[in-house]
Amino acid sequence: MVLKRESISARLKELDTVIHELRRYEAISAAELQADLSQRWVIERGLIAAATLILDVADHILVEAYAVHTATYEESLSELRDHEVINDSLYQDLRGLGGFRNILVHLYQEIDTRQLLEGYQKGLQTFP
Repeated sequence: MVLKRESISARLKELDTVIHELRRYEAISAAELQADLSQRWVIERGLIAAATLILDVADHILVEAYAVHTATYEESLSELRDHEVINDSLYQDLRGLGGFRNILVHLYQEIDTRQLLEGYQKGLQTFP
């Protein structure tokens, strides 16, 4: 299998674009996020896009470079760590990303504004 660097590069470039857009809302408070549905949607959609891009890159690397197929997002992240693609510190920071993404996608009507804000702030630190 051949690792397609241009495919990974394109996804990482898109991730940079998403992060840049998300940074526009860095100063938002939980109360503002609760009150402004449009801003909340931008942040939710940006986090979904960022998480999906990261997890897609993870799977692409695992399949193409190591012939590893995983069943879950969390397994993908641990396999990246085990293959020393990412270090343990980054793994610890990314742990739970798949579950958070799934909450945003499938349980968006139930997510607490503070939980969203915490995920957003963590993402701004971790994703770059």
